[in-house]
Amino acid sequence: MNLLRALCCLLLAFGGFLPPASAEEGSAYTLASGQTADFSTILGNRNDKVSVFEYGGRALIQIIDFPNLPEQGRMFNRVVALIERIGASRTRVMNNDELAQFIRSVGKNEATFAYGNDFLVSELVVFFNLADMGGIQLNAEEVALRRLLLDYRLMVERTGFFQAIRPQAVILSIPQETLASNGGPQVTSLARKTILMHEISHAVFYTNPLYANYCRQFWKNAMSEGQRAAFRKFLSNSSYNPDNEEMMVNETQAYLLYTPDQRAFNARLVGLTEKEIESLRAKFLGGFPEAPLAELRR
Repeated sequence: MNLLRALCCLLLAFGGFLPPASAEEGSAYTLASGQTADFSTILGNRNDKVSVFEYGGRALIQIIDFPNLPEQGRMFNRVVALIERIGASRTRVMNNDELAQFIRSVGKNEATFAYGNDFLVSELVVFFNLADMGGIQLNAEEVALRRLLLDYRLMVERTGFFQAIRPQAVILSIPQETLASNGGPQVTSLARKTILMHEISHAVFYTNPLYANYCRQFWKNAMSEGQRAAFRKFLSNSSYNPDNEEMMVNETQAYLLYTPDQRAFNARLVGLTEKEIESLRAKFLGGFPEAPLAELRR
């Protein structure tokens, strides 16, 4: 049992411990009602306001499409720190000052801490419970995310704490194409497509047990120890926790197959040769030809 799951069980055991929701609920920031859309429709979406999509009619996969990177960061950066990043606590949610200092310490800012996001509802439930336990004042975007989970019946509040109704459901986020502004870098059309592909591959990993099991076996048996070490180093350079084996497996499949933007992933960055990367891709697809987004792969 990993630490976050243990925390979730602990929170379930002490039902009345958490304080009630605060005046944050009065926030004016809201998310529009979601609509069902396929990959092409989502990719082609152009909106100066946040949009919500149910991917391909799959209620387990919800995608939040932000008009810019800073707005996305305000909703998810605190979650990113808790769930994913090396050096951040796994048992306590950071306050605003702590979060800003941590993001600066890894050479990022509000816009660049994460370019896209994928979180299980079970992880988000732990985040909101820990935030309540720590008395953390959530910002307007985080409150809107909490409201979305409640409105979509992905989680409920019972006796003062949150419980997941659909723990394996996934919330993804992506940014719109933008010019470099508002403290964030440019998001090109290729970058947007890459982020969407990358995040959807994570969602499939979470929601398709056959695919997830294949990825685990590929990591364990098809990749050499040197290749695994190269990916661990590559991912740890972006502050992913290299000791989280499941995260290493999930991120490896997403980068290897679903990150076509060379600025985000290439053989040099991962420390392997082009021949090795292409060989790994061919070996992966040879064993699972129906892998996600087959029509979009390079």
